[in-house]
Amino acid sequence: MRKKSMRFISAALAACMMASTLPVGAFALEGDTAPESGVSTQAEETTTEAITTIPTTGYTIAKGGIYEVKGDTYTGSIIVTSSEPVTINITGNVTVTGGDPFVSAQGSGKLEINNDGFTVNCGKRHFLYTYTPADVTVDGGIYKTGGGIFLIMAFSGQLTLKNVDAWAEQASALTSAANVHVMDSQFHHTGVSGNKYAAVNNSATMTLNNVKIVSTEGAITNGNSATMTVDGGNYTSGQNYNCIKNDAGLFIIKDGTFIATGASCIDNNWGQVRINGGSFTTDAGIAVKNRGGLRLNGGTVEAPNGTAIDISGESGDVQLNGGTIRNSVTGVRVADAGDSEITLKAVTFENNTDDISLGKDQQINIKKTFTGKAKILVDDAKAGRRITQENDDTRYQKDLNLVSNNEGYIVGYKREDGVEYRYLADANGNAVSTQDAKATANLGAGAQQLDTTDVVPEGKDVTVTADIPAGAEFLEWSVVRADGEALDWTPAEDDPQTITFKMPGCNVTVAALYQNNTPDPVNPGGGDDPVTEFFEAAAVTGVAAWGLYETATGIYRVLNMRGIPMPSNRAGLATLIWEKAGQPEPQTLKTYSDVDESDIYLRKAASWMEEQGLMEARDDGSFKPYGYVTKLRTCFVWDMARDRGLVG
Repeated sequence: MRKKSMRFISAALAACMMASTLPVGAFALEGDTAPESGVSTQAEETTTEAITTIPTTGYTIAKGGIYEVKGDTYTGSIIVTSSEPVTINITGNVTVTGGDPFVSAQGSGKLEINNDGFTVNCGKRHFLYTYTPADVTVDGGIYKTGGGIFLIMAFSGQLTLKNVDAWAEQASALTSAANVHVMDSQFHHTGVSGNKYAAVNNSATMTLNNVKIVSTEGAITNGNSATMTVDGGNYTSGQNYNCIKNDAGLFIIKDGTFIATGASCIDNNWGQVRINGGSFTTDAGIAVKNRGGLRLNGGTVEAPNGTAIDISGESGDVQLNGGTIRNSVTGVRVADAGDSEITLKAVTFENNTDDISLGKDQQINIKKTFTGKAKILVDDAKAGRRITQENDDTRYQKDLNLVSNNEGYIVGYKREDGVEYRYLADANGNAVSTQDAKATANLGAGAQQLDTTDVVPEGKDVTVTADIPAGAEFLEWSVVRADGEALDWTPAEDDPQTITFKMPGCNVTVAALYQNNTPDPVNPGGGDDPVTEFFEAAAVTGVAAWGLYETATGIYRVLNMRGIPMPSNRAGLATLIWEKAGQPEPQTLKTYSDVDESDIYLRKAASWMEEQGLMEARDDGSFKPYGYVTKLRTCFVWDMARDRGLVG
């Protein structure tokens, strides 16, 4: 019995041993149950990468892997030479008392430094050096240095900073000759060194995304041939320090808030600055000091105590393409620009004392895309002083809304020899309007063709030359003063199509009358009243017909209008008939778009004439008081009024 039992036990043990060698999945097929926890634990143990703790005395990382910097005091440096990926996890607050820098990245593999909010106090030592071909990322953590020591120095390679809070005393928090990308981070620069270090210095390529910089000196310096791009964030410089200094580099601003105290937000020294957005504010004399190329494409710039944008020196190409310049004493100042091209395309000016200020002999090129209003002040104000650069004759500059802030001057318009420009004109004067004629006068820069935007001083000689269509026959002049008084004018001795007069103290309208190719010689103003066949015939082209016209109107005046003056405009005709009718009150006193509301006398005359069917207003609500009327029209209207018993 004993032998049988022993054999049974041995067989049972053998069966158990065979079962233990079967795959785990064989058991799962029966009951569909998960394996015991002991199996998964064994799998984790086989895949977990070992973590190496870095000693406080320093360490050289020559191979890839995961390394830990525990909270402690470190007397030596961490040197990374590995060509394989390396991760350093900072798991506690660190104090560095020896070794410099604390981390030196020299390997060709990627280096990631992770820090979940712990402080690395480097004392008077650097935190990080990077060299080619290192590719380094620092994610999280607080890093501090002092005593005029740079915190992070990227000599070469690639560097990415994320969620980093960097503090530096006297020297910069970040200085770089590498390719650097900083996002969602802060830089604090405290303590004035006298060396004028900025919190961030770039001499290669750097991008800042949503970064905050608070500095007691400058915020950012961009060096020669370097490229800096800023997209979002807040940037504040210290008292009397520029927020941004661009030294012959390319500086691109997409967005962000820039505040300077006692200095400029941007100091551009022979570099290129592109402002696409953001806000720039200073309490000092200049917000954007440009001595280089500038593109203002967006954003807002303001200097409540000075100039928003100052453009001086041989600065290169400056284009003001967009954005808003506001709340400043001076919006844009141009002084000593030399051969630089200063172009205004589409800036909005808001609440500035002077929108544009021009130094001696300085001009600005204003394009037709500028549709706003600009108040202009010049240092050397005088009649004829040119303000805008001449443009090809597209005839848009006359429509620019430019206002002179120099007392006694307005901004006039001139077009000649295929170009146009704006200039200063004496404001103590009035305008000359012409029809089928050209008026010229010397307003301080030689004889120039006049436009309705030109102000002609009283007493200034004005010359008017007929400009009638080809094939037409000149007939006579209509010269009308706005005040209704007669204007003495003199024809040229050998040219009846040219006259001269001295500018009165009111506006003047001059029309050259002609026959042939004229749509309505009876009433050039465009009236709809019928005329007799005789008088229509009298207006037919030809010298003989003109003689008939003169004879007919002359006979009528002798017979019916003896002693009655012949008005030359619609205002004169209306008041003539109304006065001769005894100045009756109209049923309704109308308001006309081109008659001053305070001119009750003319409004009554025009309203009454309309009511009597003797004259008509225009469809646009205007009366055209200074529109020319012919002798024929006057005779015809008088005849209608006489037939109706309105005049004797």
